[in-house]
Amino acid sequence: MKNKSVYDFSVAESDAVNTLRTITLFGKNVSTYKFALLSTLMQRGPSDALKYQDIRDGFVKELFRHYKGSPAQYTGGSNSLTHTFDDYLKNGEVQNEWQKVIAAAEPLIYKNVFDAFHNVGGGSIANQFILFEHDKKGKQLILTDNLNSILEVPELRNSIEEENQGRWRVVEEAWRSKLSPNLLVYNDQDKNFYSLTVSERVCLRSAVSVLLPYQHGRCFYCNRKVDTMLASHEGAFPDVDHFFPLSFLVMFQIQPVNPNGIWNLVIACKDCNRGEKGKFASPADNSYFKKLHRRNLLFVEEHRHSLKNSILISLAAQDPDGVTARMQGLYEKFRYLKGWKPPIIYP
Repeated sequence: MKNKSVYDFSVAESDAVNTLRTITLFGKNVSTYKFALLSTLMQRGPSDALKYQDIRDGFVKELFRHYKGSPAQYTGGSNSLTHTFDDYLKNGEVQNEWQKVIAAAEPLIYKNVFDAFHNVGGGSIANQFILFEHDKKGKQLILTDNLNSILEVPELRNSIEEENQGRWRVVEEAWRSKLSPNLLVYNDQDKNFYSLTVSERVCLRSAVSVLLPYQHGRCFYCNRKVDTMLASHEGAFPDVDHFFPLSFLVMFQIQPVNPNGIWNLVIACKDCNRGEKGKFASPADNSYFKKLHRRNLLFVEEHRHSLKNSILISLAAQDPDGVTARMQGLYEKFRYLKGWKPPIIYP
């Protein structure tokens, strides 16, 4: 793997969940096939192998479901499959037309998707971490213990699928807007991200499902595993936290920074965000500022989609150096205050 930032992320935790997150977050995308394949796999239980036919229908149905909502599933524009999708829609989605869709999809799936799935960061996932092997002669995928360790836990499959869908929406929205300057804004009422352009406001996904994969499923501050299935009063429930407290940004009248932009948002456990010894409206310790800075630079340097655009626009920056200058200037205003740290840091 050539890219150091992606490599560092991939080896931060040596488990199958982190491998999947590395693939969905940092794979080089020319289509959304990768997301459709992952979604299909997460619908299955553990097994030794999956035949092409076991994957085909679920893959095409999920891809078509997204295509109906947003045709921007490819960077190269239309192709034989999109034409078939369009014909299927035009003809009223009648069942006897579906086989034409399947026939158009099969060559693309079997030729491109399986072999490219593990490609990330200018290289590929190391063999000991791969999720399946492609047996072309047997027309099947041989599932590894890595993948089966996820498939045998329904709650884990559901969590991965939620993150996958969140990432898919971010990518297709970026392609739909042709990477035009659009702003991701967090809505504190419904806890979702919205993509804002001059003419429209598009709901992308839960802020938790978009950001949590970049934190390896852990609280930004104490590093404990968080669980989206918990009740909101439980300690490991994931909250969305403003790293720079809104009250301080208002007090200092900092302009033209957007305080609800993705640059200022992290996922924290309930205890760290609003527990007895939580952060609340306190500024965080400098070590966490450095961590946020690294994450924002990763978004700007490694992605060509809404996350990058939103950070640059929110901070009125043009490039990574501008992001650094703006964030450092903001943090300087908080230096006279004692930075908050959680009482317990988990390994």
